[in-house]
Amino acid sequence: SLTFVARFTQPSQSIMSDEEFAVTGDNAEKTYPIRAGEVKKGMVVMLKGFPCKVIEVTTSKTGKHGHAKANITGLDIFTGKKYLDISPTSHNMVAPFVTNTSYDLVDITDDGYAVLMTEDGEMKEDLKMPDQDSPDPKLGDTLREILEAGEKTVQVTVTIAMESEVITSGKGVEDKD
Repeated sequence: SLTFVARFTQPSQSIMSDEEFAVTGDNAEKTYPIRAGEVKKGMVVMLKGFPCKVIEVTTSKTGKHGHAKANITGLDIFTGKKYLDISPTSHNMVAPFVTNTSYDLVDITDDGYAVLMTEDGEMKEDLKMPDQDSPDPKLGDTLREILEAGEKTVQVTVTIAMESEVITSGKGVEDKD
C-alpha cells in the first residue's frame, strides 16, 4: 500500500513543478542569472528587487570557512534611489534585460503624459513625462522647453526593464530638412 501512495502522489508533484516552472519561466524572460563575483561597475542588476545600475562593487573575504562577499551598491534606473545588497561571490544574482528605444516627442498632454512617435509613425501616449522623482529631476522641464521653442525635434530614450517603461533621457536634434 505504501507503493500505491507514492505512485498516487507522484502525478500531483509533477503538476506542481510544471506550475512552478511556468512562474519561473515567465520571470526568466525578463531576467538572466549572473554570479555575484562577476558583477562590475556600470552593469544593471536586481538589488532588493529593483533594477539598479551598479556604481560600486567591493569584495570582502570572511573567516576561515566563510565565502567571500560582494557588497554591491547601485542606483535604481527608474527612480535614482540608492540600494545596497550583499551576496556571496559564488552565488547567482539576477540581472534584468534592459532595452532602450528612441522616440520623437511630439506633444505633452495637459495631465503630463508624453505623446511619442516611433520611426514608423505610430503614436504612443502611455508614458508620463519625467518629474522631480526621476533620476534626472530637470529632464522633463528641459524637454518641455525644447519642444515649446519649436526649433528642434525632441528625441527621447525610453528604458524598458521588468515591465516598466520610463523616459530616461532626451535631447533636441536639428531637423534634417
